[in-house]
Amino acid sequence: MPTREQPAGPRPPETADSFRLLVESVRDYAIFMLDGAGRVLTWNAGAQRLKGYRAEDIIGKHFSCFYPADAVEAGKPARLLGLAARDGRVEDEGWRVRQDGSRFWADVIITALRDPDGSVIGFAKVTRDMTDRRRADRALHESEERFRLLVESVRDYAIFMLDPAGRVASWNAGAEAIKGYAAEDILGQHFSVFYTPEDVASGKPQQHLETAVREGRVEDEAWRVRKDGNRFWADSVLTAMRDPAGKLIGFGKVTRDLTTRRRTEEQLSLSNSELERFSYSVSHDLRAPLRAINGYAQAVLEDYGAALDPEGQRFLGIIRDSAKRGGELIDALLNFSRLGRQTLALEPVDLMELARAVVEELRKAAGPEGADWVVDPLPPARGDRTLLRQVLTNLIGNAFKFTRGRPHPQIEIGARREGAAVVYFVRDNGVGFDMRYADKLFGVFQRLHRADEFEGTGVGLALAQRIIQRHGGRIWADGKVDGGATFFFTLPAGPPAAP
Repeated sequence: MPTREQPAGPRPPETADSFRLLVESVRDYAIFMLDGAGRVLTWNAGAQRLKGYRAEDIIGKHFSCFYPADAVEAGKPARLLGLAARDGRVEDEGWRVRQDGSRFWADVIITALRDPDGSVIGFAKVTRDMTDRRRADRALHESEERFRLLVESVRDYAIFMLDPAGRVASWNAGAEAIKGYAAEDILGQHFSVFYTPEDVASGKPQQHLETAVREGRVEDEAWRVRKDGNRFWADSVLTAMRDPAGKLIGFGKVTRDLTTRRRTEEQLSLSNSELERFSYSVSHDLRAPLRAINGYAQAVLEDYGAALDPEGQRFLGIIRDSAKRGGELIDALLNFSRLGRQTLALEPVDLMELARAVVEELRKAAGPEGADWVVDPLPPARGDRTLLRQVLTNLIGNAFKFTRGRPHPQIEIGARREGAAVVYFVRDNGVGFDMRYADKLFGVFQRLHRADEFEGTGVGLALAQRIIQRHGGRIWADGKVDGGATFFFTLPAGPPAAP
């Protein structure tokens, strides 16, 4: 037999108790009731934790005690109750006061409670402490404001934003200085106005947007156009910007004017071309007379040597040696000149293997018999193998040369770590040098010893310095007269050597 629907009745006591227990146990929210006049009727654990009052201290008191004095004077508590009574609820965010007088930033909802006739019989009030969130929001806002001021004040770089379609959405002082547009002239325009007509015709701006979307960023170095139509050489980076969900929200664009650098590079290229022509001229025009001097001196020695006394023959020998040395100096100077234009062939280099090979070659060629030499483990580097071999040949060759004739010549090739850097060195116990003249060591044709004492052109150390500097390293020396010398140099780190 069908049952008849029962009319709604009072809430079962167990349900009401459950809700009461739930409210009283909540600790993250202050949940309590006010009577129609705004006096506290109930108090939960969250209210005690947030506001500091125990139930026996606050029940019966007007809720305006939670507001700062200036808010009370302005009538804010009464106004909020009036709005809740009129609209059913009101939400407010502002400062509130704990029992100990300290303030916290609160989010508050006041809901009017009505009897069956619709009359307001009280209010439910839920409060949450938002101090930490407000502090974080303010910190974020201040950080964003500092960043905005930083970007807007930079003048050496054009830093601005584009919307997803490529229209200019922001503009800094650097953008105005480099491109010539004031913010009000360019905001909303498509960034293709900065490209040359030929780049626009080829679709380059759109290609850059598509590449940035696909790969995250795109960098380009090319001509760009200022507002007045003048071109400048620019390095620009376009970066896609996405929200946390990965949706494209626009692009960041950073542009730098490199026109001055490009002109300098063009002038340097022109100078290098002129230097190349000069080098060929030196090679041809100076070698010819030196060869003639040497040839005629040799002819005199062969055809008329018998008619010359020993002193005359010695003079001819000096003439021939000087011509030969002049040729060697020209070769050294040309090598030094060419090094500045030579492209580095960078690769991993096993310096220990190179050092051992150089030592063996020098031993066979110069024969420094009896020298004690040690090649310690040398970390690998990255560089031009041929040029680094030349550095080792010069430094180790000098060590052999300047230990010649010493009672117990000793040479060590090693390395040590200084933080993240590796310092390589060649140490000997030879004649050494006076540190007062150390600044001359790496000068072209600068020598600290007479040519009749030790052979050489005076260019080897200058070549070594230029090679090391072109690799991004540095070279220096330490020595003492009759106390030996140590030459140090650094190089960019290379990958570990293969086992």
